[in-house]
Amino acid sequence: MTSCHASCWLRRPAACLLTTIILVTTVLLCRFTLAAEEPPRPLRVAATPIASALEWTGDSPTGLMVDIWEDLAGRLGRPTEFIRAASFGKQLKTLVDGEADVGLGPIAITEEREKLFDLTHPIFHSGLRIAVRQRTSSGLFDALESFLSWNLLKLFGTVLGLALVSGHLLWWFERRQNEKSFPSHYGRGLVEAIWWIACTIVTGSCDDKHVDSLLGRMLAYAWMIGGIVLLATFTSLLTATITADRVVGTIHGPRDLVGQVVGCQSGAVSVAVVRQRGGLPEEFAGFREALDALSLGMVDAVVGENQQLMSLISRPDRRDIKLVGPMFESFDFGIGLPAGSPLREDLNTAILRMREDGTLERIKEEWFGRHE
Repeated sequence: MTSCHASCWLRRPAACLLTTIILVTTVLLCRFTLAAEEPPRPLRVAATPIASALEWTGDSPTGLMVDIWEDLAGRLGRPTEFIRAASFGKQLKTLVDGEADVGLGPIAITEEREKLFDLTHPIFHSGLRIAVRQRTSSGLFDALESFLSWNLLKLFGTVLGLALVSGHLLWWFERRQNEKSFPSHYGRGLVEAIWWIACTIVTGSCDDKHVDSLLGRMLAYAWMIGGIVLLATFTSLLTATITADRVVGTIHGPRDLVGQVVGCQSGAVSVAVVRQRGGLPEEFAGFREALDALSLGMVDAVVGENQQLMSLISRPDRRDIKLVGPMFESFDFGIGLPAGSPLREDLNTAILRMREDGTLERIKEEWFGRHE
């Protein structure tokens, strides 16, 4: 066979060369055709529930970011395989570990994150807001509740203790030489002495009683002066308590976060921001868990992305929560990719095209409405 093939090349070299070229070309064309018919590998897209931006319904996610991604994936011509991440922090970890091709987000674009993984062009611009509890009821019971504050109870206890001690002393000093005002009988005399002290605190004197002994008058003088101080303290403390109850807590803006326990979504930029502003961040898997803790009084406030908080507190079961203060710490939000991802340029191009042809704005308006 080899000798025949060799003789073929010796007798008809041109014909043999042409036959070889045709065979090689046919094999290559077959391979290219098979490769072209093979569908592209689905992109693994990590997604975690993030308020209105992304929600899981059964085995598939829905929301603003899902609609944006489906348009992007269509422009890239790539199918999608969604991977459910238990928390936002774990979603970011899938990008660092290369377990996902895309982290859907929205993910705030920061210098620290750019060192860990890649981020696309911004999808939208937003900032942080503060959510706190608000009082929704008013009336007699709320007014009575104000009297049960710990500071007022401590003041009442102190005054009562002083009144009992000084009442015994006043009765002891006056019982022999002033029996008309302070009877020598222990029970009746003590009651009259405490009544005199109460009248002195409120009005400065007690018209139907007088103090005769030197030690009794010294004690009475102390109560006359001290009564003025106690009455002023009680009035100011009661006013402050009622005012604090009528106003939404003690947090009205970013400056008030100092020393407060603040709920944040785990892995979000709000954790570092709250810590920088002197707050004590408490991390939760998602905004719902953080807002539940706020309703139960486990945290003093919740800090998160403005649009997501607005969407959550607008629901009927969140009427006890409201946003306070201005939006602060503005960020651009994009889509996350593993470091060095070949998808970055294609996705950036697709995002720019979505922005230019109005698709990005149209999808936002479908979810949030038109805002001037």
